[in-house]
Amino acid sequence: MKIDTEADYVLEAYCSSYGVENKKEKNVLACIAYYRNHDYGESDEIKEILDLRDSLISLYRCHPDGYVTVQLTIRQEFING
Repeated sequence: MKIDTEADYVLEAYCSSYGVENKKEKNVLACIAYYRNHDYGESDEIKEILDLRDSLISLYRCHPDGYVTVQLTIRQEFING
């Protein structure tokens, strides 16, 4: 599965494991890629994505494979423009 990590908001839940030759492997459990909707308020979008993040944290709190990382990436263009 190809994950679009160039979206404006990327929310991932993953766990790490060590495979062959002790290399760390990232096992993606969930990924939500979301593009900015300019007809919708940015603060409302951020609130919704933070609610989704909290839901993923709650969902994977007792994951049987151990620790799960929930990572939110927010990209904004022209911050210094």
